[in-house]
Amino acid sequence: MSPSALLDVLRRELTPTPGRGSATLRLTIACLAATIPIMMHRIPHALIVMIVMYLITQEDTVATLVGSVMGIAGTTIGMGLALLALELSLDIPWLRICFLALFLFGGLFLKRVLTIGALGSAIGLPAALVMIIPDVFPPYPEAQVEFMLWIWWCAVLGLSVNLAVQFLLSPGDPLALLKRELDTRLEAVAQTLRHVAFSNGKEPESVSLRSLSIAGMSRPLALLKTAAMIRPWVRRHREGLATIITLVDRLVTAAVALETVADVSAGRIQRERFIRLADGCDRTRRAFEELHLPEPGTWVTLADERGTGLASLLMDMERTLDQIALATPRTFGESGRSEPASLEKRSLFLPDAFDNPEYVRFAVKGALAALICYVCFIGFDYPGIYTSVITCFVVSLSTIGASNQKGVLRFGGAAVGGGMGLIALVFLFPQVDTIGGFWLVFGAGTAVAAWVNFGTPRISYGGYQVGLAFYKATLQGFGPASSATVVRDRLIGVLFGLIVFGIVEHVLWPVRAADRMRERLADLLRSLSGLSLACTGAGATGQADVDALRSLISQQVADVQGFIESTKFEPGTTDSGQIERITGDAQSVFLIVLAIARDEQGRATLPAAVLAAMRRLDSEVAAALAVVAGLLRNRGEVAPPVTVDAAMDAVETAASTCAELSGAQVEACRGRLALYRELVTAIKRLALGAPSDSPGFMADSFPCFRSVAKGTPISPGAS
Repeated sequence: MSPSALLDVLRRELTPTPGRGSATLRLTIACLAATIPIMMHRIPHALIVMIVMYLITQEDTVATLVGSVMGIAGTTIGMGLALLALELSLDIPWLRICFLALFLFGGLFLKRVLTIGALGSAIGLPAALVMIIPDVFPPYPEAQVEFMLWIWWCAVLGLSVNLAVQFLLSPGDPLALLKRELDTRLEAVAQTLRHVAFSNGKEPESVSLRSLSIAGMSRPLALLKTAAMIRPWVRRHREGLATIITLVDRLVTAAVALETVADVSAGRIQRERFIRLADGCDRTRRAFEELHLPEPGTWVTLADERGTGLASLLMDMERTLDQIALATPRTFGESGRSEPASLEKRSLFLPDAFDNPEYVRFAVKGALAALICYVCFIGFDYPGIYTSVITCFVVSLSTIGASNQKGVLRFGGAAVGGGMGLIALVFLFPQVDTIGGFWLVFGAGTAVAAWVNFGTPRISYGGYQVGLAFYKATLQGFGPASSATVVRDRLIGVLFGLIVFGIVEHVLWPVRAADRMRERLADLLRSLSGLSLACTGAGATGQADVDALRSLISQQVADVQGFIESTKFEPGTTDSGQIERITGDAQSVFLIVLAIARDEQGRATLPAAVLAAMRRLDSEVAAALAVVAGLLRNRGEVAPPVTVDAAMDAVETAASTCAELSGAQVEACRGRLALYRELVTAIKRLALGAPSDSPGFMADSFPCFRSVAKGTPISPGAS
């Protein structure tokens, strides 16, 4: 990457986004407040107090509370186990090394198999560090026990102070924050559309649309996750809300592209389409404020299938807004009727926690790299680089791309934070002789680190590392800090740990994020195929089975989104954008199929001929999803032809008999028919976005797509 490109990336990532400034202020105040008891009572290891705040602070207070409780519990368990192990092995080096390996392996394994992976880190990492205390500090048993107790107390102090500050300054409801996030994005899109339509030369005065595009879906999805913890209504409608977030983000992205390529001389017809789109965004905002979606009977379809270029972008935005207003409400209401929140089954472990050998391999790789670093720094008699052991633990992630991303952020953050610490040590602290001056320098460094920490997931870990290195330099003791060796040793330790882990990861069971991204998306589509078969009665027929498939699909969507980000740190990956579009389309298919699968009452009222035609269509949809899944998993394979349109025509023909039935039966038939129309449209969009090695593959495999493949694509960039 060239210097200019790097500066451009940093400029985009450091751009202000909604909520970032207030979160930075809260964390800075919390760190400053924590220095008061530290200085008054001369509490050692103040670094621990600060770093746990960065690790636990989330976008809203509910997540912070849950993280604080889990952090205290994990640290207490880890320290208790470590104290017992140290009591048994303090005078037996080989046994202590065995305990070190056990804690490293156990912590990494729990990090992967627990539904709250951070709990595994909170248990394993502190316990492993305790095992290397005799090699870093003087080997006095009393001092080592005292060190462990101080570490525990510092973690509890940091979590408690941070939690108090967060609740005092930001007692926000995550659902209200989620509504505000969606409203902000829709308002920015509407203002941009009016700006382009009238070409008045003035930029919209609201939050920058580009900054919202950079922020992406990470904050709304995090708010949705925490809102589901405390609100049963959100848990019942989680899939619908997740799809709305995806569609709103698609609107934002399309609006940015539209603003970039818009022609100031757009004609009157296009100008009217801009205004209709903006008005549609405003109506959707008002509906969201009242926690419902626009009524299908009052919504006029916006999509216009004509045109290319600028008109294609308009068409994509119109179709996306139509999906929110027309497709989602019918599934949205259904998803809330059959699942009381109290019946949700929760588990501490992932479903395949003890069956998947990948988790064991993951733990073995990380533990082996950490042990190599431990042996090396003991053999070199260089205990100052013990951070290499920590580095191997924290950068040990599921794929090479994810590990590379975290490694780059760890070293880059350590370098920047170390540089800030050196400037404070050499130029600023010698001029300061009061607590006010110390707070000024300390607060400025904390604010910089916190600003980066509350950025997008691409750089947030780097902010934590900036703060850690800065505090390592400035909180060396209670007197003037004058040594810069801690900065040097930390950089060397981080770099050494990254090198060792990189070698182990590439030699022992290497896992590429690009491969996992495609495999997991294929798994997602196969799960959707199984859910579609549930509508026919040939697959899972019970509501419990449907709910299990629903939970599995939700997890698979989250996995695909994570792999998409990781592929950006792996060379040679070119189709992550296409996979991202397919994932969004798959979510729309998911909601529609879920509504059909759960409509047991409507299915019971349908006549046999109509029900048979719909079951055939369900089977064809399942086959189509299976074909796309096979195409993703095995590029270039020959797929069997699938005729979704013929099955849909059969349903339309059979449904014409509903006019002679009772009112309830007519309404049930019309409702399911509308769902199937939306489903066929979504399947076409999904299939045309699937990558292939042959340009005509999808038209050959899906005869119903031939007319679309030869003409205008369903959405820009989908074919």
